[in-house]
Amino acid sequence: MSIIRKKHKRNNIALKVIIIFIIILISGSAGIFSIVGGTVFAATTAAAGFIADLPSIEDYSPSQTALTSKIYAADGTLIATFHGEENRELVTLDQMPKNLINAVIAIEDERFYQHTGFDLEGIVRAFLINLQSGEIVEGASTITQQIITSIYIPEGKKIITYDRKIKEAALAYQLEKFYTKKEILEIYLNTIYLGEGAYGVQAAANVYFNKDVEYLSLSECATIAGLIQSPNYYSPYINKKAALERRNIVLGKMLELNYIDEGDYENTIKQQIITQRPFQETEKGFAPYFVEYVKQILIEKYGVTKVFEGGFKIYTTLEPAMQVAAEDAIKQVLFDPEDPAAALVAMDPRNGFIKAMVGGKDFGDMKFNLATQAKRQPGSTFKVFALAAALEQGVSPYMTFNPNGTLIYDIVGSKPWEVSNYKDSSFEANEMTIIDGTIRSVNVVYAQLIMRIGGYSVSKIANDMGIETPLEGYPAIGLGGLTTGVSPLEVCTAFSTIADYGVRHNPVAILKITDKDGKVIEEYKEESKQVLKPINAYRMIEIMQQVMLRGTGTKARLDDRPCAGKTGTTQEVENAWFTGFTTNLCASVWMGYPEVNKKMGLIHDMVVVGGAHPAMIWKLFMERATINLPAEDFVRPEDTVIDLQIASNPETGEIFVPNRFTPFDQISTKEFRYGSEPTVQASIKPEDIPILPNVTLMPMLEANNILYQLGYTHVEYINERYAEVPSGYTIRQEPMWDQPVERIRKIKVWVNP
Repeated sequence: MSIIRKKHKRNNIALKVIIIFIIILISGSAGIFSIVGGTVFAATTAAAGFIADLPSIEDYSPSQTALTSKIYAADGTLIATFHGEENRELVTLDQMPKNLINAVIAIEDERFYQHTGFDLEGIVRAFLINLQSGEIVEGASTITQQIITSIYIPEGKKIITYDRKIKEAALAYQLEKFYTKKEILEIYLNTIYLGEGAYGVQAAANVYFNKDVEYLSLSECATIAGLIQSPNYYSPYINKKAALERRNIVLGKMLELNYIDEGDYENTIKQQIITQRPFQETEKGFAPYFVEYVKQILIEKYGVTKVFEGGFKIYTTLEPAMQVAAEDAIKQVLFDPEDPAAALVAMDPRNGFIKAMVGGKDFGDMKFNLATQAKRQPGSTFKVFALAAALEQGVSPYMTFNPNGTLIYDIVGSKPWEVSNYKDSSFEANEMTIIDGTIRSVNVVYAQLIMRIGGYSVSKIANDMGIETPLEGYPAIGLGGLTTGVSPLEVCTAFSTIADYGVRHNPVAILKITDKDGKVIEEYKEESKQVLKPINAYRMIEIMQQVMLRGTGTKARLDDRPCAGKTGTTQEVENAWFTGFTTNLCASVWMGYPEVNKKMGLIHDMVVVGGAHPAMIWKLFMERATINLPAEDFVRPEDTVIDLQIASNPETGEIFVPNRFTPFDQISTKEFRYGSEPTVQASIKPEDIPILPNVTLMPMLEANNILYQLGYTHVEYINERYAEVPSGYTIRQEPMWDQPVERIRKIKVWVNP
């Protein structure tokens, strides 16, 4: 809105005479001259200095209006706007209710239609009040002067001095020559600050009453007019009593000036002020969690003022079609309002571009972003990092471990670590490869692997691959037992590293930012780092493909393209995950309640695990999100050299995969070409594992001594009434006797109490 329209003649005699009079009054009230003999002469002399350099409105530029920043999706679609304190929407005076215009004039400038920019009558009144108080306490600013203060000399708002008042008066007088009274009112009512970030009466009508200005009632008009003097103090949100009293003062003034009649006044002062907050823009906008994520990045980098008032154009990586697919996939699986929440992050693994983000059920209800801010336990999702660490150390994926039973490890500086499979599941064979342990997500296999490679190697490689949360090196990390937890964004980043053959790309949400003049102030530059050997990442991909073909992730399998992934479920089913990828899109899905540690029961007649609801969400999303992406095979890297740990027969020279009992001093590392490495494990000698004896049908103390002497220190005794054996005698045991059982395993013995 332009203020200056034509030249102003500086030598305006009438204005100079009026200014001299104003200076005399203000000088007296400011205590600059004594109101005794010589006052007029002294004040007139002072006025001469001001008149010599009388300000012209042409010497001032309107203060910079806050400009709204805009966010665009990858296809150029406008998805959000940011505005700061100056939440402003311009309306014409004809759109404003007559009651609102009259209320503002009544309380702010009752002689608005009579004065010429400044009110001599008001100045005299202010002079008398200021003289009595000994300081300037009343400014006598007209509506026109307030425009000057807010738009032309906003720095003058903080200090009331006689020279500032003279500037105001001179500029206000000139402004009235440029604009009609109607135009001045329109400028004022569109620019005045009314609290809650609202500038202008249209924004205020929306902020306080969730309606357009033209639909305001008399009570609402008077309430808004009453805000002008002190928007915070008289805010009906902050101080309803003060707001009500102020509204009634405005109504009284309107009655006094005959803007309303006695009946209107009496009816309105009986009414309460009924406020209604509007929905925030991002609450009803597109991709609200992604928008909020971008906003926080911008604020951290540029500060609140520039983001909300700088007129930025922010071009992002978001794909609208994928965003809709993500939101729809979650709604299809978790359609009941009482269902747990879900979060989803999808990115291009080749560059880290975030394509879709859902951070919860309803941004309006909970602005906490479960996709980026929530730190939740990942469960078996973290087995991939143990696998990565093992492969990088040269451990063969064909190495086997006993997958059955319960393990107990004594951990220095911590309580014993007890590990069992999900729902205590067991397997026919007593040997299982790391490959099958991954496909079936077997905790007992991975616990033994982690104890071999070390928890710190797992934490380091997880951080290298994209987990930003600081991780401790306890063995439980490999099964997802973390102190803090991780976010879906972190997990998606780390899995993208696998999909791009060991190259880590940090997540990217912003491609380019331009300022209000179109100048580029930030532009994406690719940054990446090789953190895994490409061949090891490829071997992980091969194993993780099997997870979806014949393992825990079959519900996520895509029919039209190769894909790989991993499930994750925490022990008490408080968190369930599925994260997977194709060559060109990676997505991580978390499911759980926003409240930490709230267990999930049956959801739609299905037990919650990572391979159930999260896998179904992932599949539904990926089927739509990849529809325009090429279906590509994962390609084996050119460099296929593998550093592999081996054991050999010193007599024959035959090479084997070390078994879990092979002493480390008998293990060496050798290079192999992919496909030529040994897959046969060194045989396990009978003497490596003790044979568990039969300790049933004997006194509990005797059974305990036998087991202890053989090195079984983790024995659990369970009471079970059985009339056919004496009290204190053992009834049955697990595992069964006469088979090799490692000493780290828990032995369960049932006793008749």
